Amino acid sequence: MHRKSTFRKSSLALALFLMMTASSCGEAKTEADETTAGNSSETNVDSADEEIDPFADFDYGGEEIRIWTSINAASGIGNSNYLIEGPEEETGDLVSDSAYLRNRSVEEILNVKLVFTELDNDYTTCAGTINKIILAGDDLYDIIINDLFPLAGLSLEGSFLNVADAPYIDYSQSYWYENYMSQLSLDGGEHQYILAGDFFIDVLRSAHALYFNKDLLTDTYGDGDIIYKEVLDGSWTYDSFLKYIEDGYRDLNGNNLRDSEDQYGLAVMQVWGPSIPFIVSADLKYVELNSDGSLKLAMNNERSISLLEKLNEIFYSTGTGIGADVSDGLFFGSADPDGDTTNLFKSGRALFLGYNRLGSFDDMRDMTDEVGILPYPKFDEAQENYISSSHDTTEIGVIPITNTKFETTCAVLEVLNRETQKYVLPAYYETGLKVKYTRDDYSAQMIDIIHDNIGGSFALAYSNSCSDIFMKSSFYNLLIEKRTDFVSNYTALESAAQAQIDKMVESFNSIDQ
Repeated sequence: MHRKSTFRKSSLALALFLMMTASSCGEAKTEADETTAGNSSETNVDSADEEIDPFADFDYGGEEIRIWTSINAASGIGNSNYLIEGPEEETGDLVSDSAYLRNRSVEEILNVKLVFTELDNDYTTCAGTINKIILAGDDLYDIIINDLFPLAGLSLEGSFLNVADAPYIDYSQSYWYENYMSQLSLDGGEHQYILAGDFFIDVLRSAHALYFNKDLLTDTYGDGDIIYKEVLDGSWTYDSFLKYIEDGYRDLNGNNLRDSEDQYGLAVMQVWGPSIPFIVSADLKYVELNSDGSLKLAMNNERSISLLEKLNEIFYSTGTGIGADVSDGLFFGSADPDGDTTNLFKSGRALFLGYNRLGSFDDMRDMTDEVGILPYPKFDEAQENYISSSHDTTEIGVIPITNTKFETTCAVLEVLNRETQKYVLPAYYETGLKVKYTRDDYSAQMIDIIHDNIGGSFALAYSNSCSDIFMKSSFYNLLIEKRTDFVSNYTALESAAQAQIDKMVESFNSIDQ
């Protein structure tokens, strides 16, 4: 690496600043003058310029950083590559242009060239495609972006470089999802292979969120912000959620039957998918690290027992309408329960809509009533944080073992994530999610809470490799049958699942890096 002889201010700074303030003319403060509610970094470009950029003197001589990026369309939110690769030139669209200018800014700060190659593989095929490149020893890509659980599987095979103590990367910064990443290490953090941060924006866009109808909430309680206030004071819990669900039901056609013409407290397309964010939001302890480095299952406890009971109460409340997943579902026999439940919500006949993600918000643009966004509730008030799951096919990053420019790659990753938080996230909030990026705006605060507390990655990444014990086998299989006998079911699964975890840890610890 060569050092720049003189400090160069980014020629893009003014363009970035003007882009972020263009839609705010006439306001007392521009969006760039504000900080996020949950993050500590400033969005004000001028104040950032006043500080000494630790990368100001870096000069990699135009070196190429080759990024293999996914363009596979994820169900429900579409692909996030428009905010990663961005357009080839400015388009006039605030959000996509923020990605374009972010990339150009990173290139100028470090004097590198970002080169993107698109991969159109889904979660069933991407691991095989990537593995062929790695096994061949071909140094073709410096960063790979694709689905979480296939890449987590490859990480057990020594396919990626260890980023636990990577140079230049500061995981304490809020543009990195430190907790999410650390959960994916099987040795307590000494080795870490998965990267998740604001540049890998699919993690945020795939984060599960509850949508609610503010007009219905106002009609029932006289205050459309009542749940926002509960979230902020820490009282937004499963029990609180259940009360709203039950209060939300109305027999609109007066036939004394729960049918598709009624109003519901909660609409969910089925049981399996919609149960995932609830399981994660309960903040379970799935395993514990032993002194010898092994992992031991730690789910057989009162919290798991109570969680299964609460899930039954939520999904089989009178106020819950379920799609074609159970024999007495609201839309039994429907070919498109997802569409049915979404339409129920959009027509103003459901207070909450489950199993949606932040990136699904585009689907609500044609809704007449006002829509609010919430994190999933806590299990109880004793729980410290609201934990939001990101889908198991969320697209994260890795550095392949064939990479020969590790130091440069790490510097680029740090600056990409930093610049994404400063420029892309405000644009995405303002235009993509239609909320103001300010401290006192409830919607922005809710999204910041989701952003700052994305978790459950261990269960999402590794459950398929452990007899599905973290989610499907322990909860869904019983929930679909309206059962609450957690202990007897779990005991029957525990031995086989523990053996699979032992095998995973053995593979992880055998990687020589």
